[in-house]
Amino acid sequence: MNIITLTIDDREVKAPVGSSVLRAAEDSGIYIPTLCYHESLEPYGGCRMCIVDIENMRGLPPACTTPAGDGMVVRTSTPQLTELRRGIMELILSEHPHSCLVCWRKERCEPFDICLRNVDVSARCVNCPKNRRCELQTVFDYLGMAGCKEISLPYKYRDLPMSLEDPFIDRDNNLCILCGRCVRVCQEVRVNGCLSFTYRGSQALVGTAFGRNYKESGSEFCGACVDICPVGAIMERRNKWAGLPERLVNTTCPYCGVGCQLLLEVKEGQVLRITPDMEGASNMGQACVKGRFGVAETINHPERLTTPLVRKNGKLEKATWDEALDLVASKLAGYQPQELAVITSAKCTNEDNYAMQKFSRAVLGTNNVDHCARLCHAPTVAGLVQSFGSGAMTNSIAEIADAECILAIGTNTTFSHPVIGIKVKQAARQGKKLIVANPREIELCRYADIWLRQFPGSDVALLMGMMRAIVDEGLEDKEFIAARCEDYDAFLESLRAYTPEFVSEKTGVSWEKIQDAARMYAQNSPATLLYAMGITQHTHGTDNVLATANLAMLTGNMGKPSTGVNPLRGHNNVQGACDMGALPNVYPGYQSVADAASKQKFENAWGREMQAKPGLTLTEMFDAVYTNEIKAIYLVGENPARSEPCLNHCSGAMERLDFLVVQDLFLTETAKLAHVVLPACSFAEED
Repeated sequence: MNIITLTIDDREVKAPVGSSVLRAAEDSGIYIPTLCYHESLEPYGGCRMCIVDIENMRGLPPACTTPAGDGMVVRTSTPQLTELRRGIMELILSEHPHSCLVCWRKERCEPFDICLRNVDVSARCVNCPKNRRCELQTVFDYLGMAGCKEISLPYKYRDLPMSLEDPFIDRDNNLCILCGRCVRVCQEVRVNGCLSFTYRGSQALVGTAFGRNYKESGSEFCGACVDICPVGAIMERRNKWAGLPERLVNTTCPYCGVGCQLLLEVKEGQVLRITPDMEGASNMGQACVKGRFGVAETINHPERLTTPLVRKNGKLEKATWDEALDLVASKLAGYQPQELAVITSAKCTNEDNYAMQKFSRAVLGTNNVDHCARLCHAPTVAGLVQSFGSGAMTNSIAEIADAECILAIGTNTTFSHPVIGIKVKQAARQGKKLIVANPREIELCRYADIWLRQFPGSDVALLMGMMRAIVDEGLEDKEFIAARCEDYDAFLESLRAYTPEFVSEKTGVSWEKIQDAARMYAQNSPATLLYAMGITQHTHGTDNVLATANLAMLTGNMGKPSTGVNPLRGHNNVQGACDMGALPNVYPGYQSVADAASKQKFENAWGREMQAKPGLTLTEMFDAVYTNEIKAIYLVGENPARSEPCLNHCSGAMERLDFLVVQDLFLTETAKLAHVVLPACSFAEED
């Protein structure tokens, strides 16, 4: 990386080439005030608060938009700069309530009847829910405007109505300073365009089309506008007035497989609110409505289970932990290993899944352990392990936006994985090619260059058709195939059956359109392929996955940045639960239970003889209940009475069980059928 050296406030500062003066100063711990700048947005110098004095440069340019140059000499706090910034602040405060900044009217600031220059900043009045978290306060303090005599322009209350109609967000335009950050994050980062500037001049406001509320304007309620607002104009309704947290806890979102990093704001043992972590590798300060607003509600929900329940006389009644655990232990000890099954969960952590599969094998003595990956991404494990040796994404989420072409098949990305959907929409906005293959008209179709609307279940024919077109036109990566691939001749032979007529008939897509998509994917490298349960939840799901892998290898889009085959998981830890061995046929690390060496390794480690025969899969477990082969199930974090393909079949099986233990946060449909229900910790309560 090329490094430049400049001088800021008589300090020698080093910065990467391409850095702005503001970024160079921030990275060196030098504060330059700003209100419109945010690291997730393209700087545009709107507020002019970050103006600096640069030697041999005309005028006072904004630091956020001025590139740092080698040998540059910068001053950030001269008397002239301070005077100009104070003038800007006065203009802002002429329309912004500022009792939280200065004691400008005693009757509004009671009981604080002295100038703030003599009291600690923590003693400020709390007329604003953003008090002590407000960036305007920070800049005001930096400028040394501590007393009411510092402000000469009169304040005029705008008397604008507050918007309180939305489920998660309150808007108060009386507090808005028109920095534009919420508008730009909605348009530039989220690529949604829900917010914009309305009216002009002194009447300018941030708002939605036709003055609608967020819901009516198409908001995703991602909370990006809340997180980026420097003042209290846009606030999360829940715990709005809770004040500052005592501590922040970094954690991973428990909803989907994106792995967004979140910050839990904790006070007195309660999660006040949750914000996305700007340093999160997969989300970079972004979240979806579930992660941003839903997680905290789940943690603190009044319907959480807090005490064990034991079925007595046909009803679940409260019991002590000793009573419940003694009953579970004595009951499970009364069955043969082959009569027991354990169902763990992709909603649980790696540690939980490891413990449960070890409990199943080393304590209960059975390989009858499985989880919901059986119903969603088992074909991913089977197909990608066979193709690449690992059943995981081949590339990182951050690389998606840099792909020249994106093929999204069987995934409604913006709905199921909104943060990844942002990357796809950003790429399309930058002119990158986007191919969407989906029987449904999803949101991504609005951004797609080509929409392949294949018949449901015809994915293999579609992908093989694309590969046939690539081979016919000589667009395959011959060098990559020769160096990295096996059985190419056999693969070419398999393509012979996929004639243009056959492919068009089976898929319902014209051959010309398939050719266009094939050319686009093959000729715009690097190309990445995204898929989800739209192609795995089929009787031929593994074949679909193998076809995606073959397409990537055929065009050389493997092993390079922004390429690869990338399954988008449903639950937050489908990958981890499989990695930890919560499967009937493998130990942790996908080591086969039927392999003598692997079996011996785990017997030595766990001090218990292991079964060499693979156990029953999730769906086979419920079938085995009807034949009286499975008599008891211990279930953690799953709700098969709601998620199994045939609900009546599943519920009927659980009603037939001699003994069912359910460990969960809530009294789910499955828990209502249990003999013992054990309260579980949420992700936020585990260490």
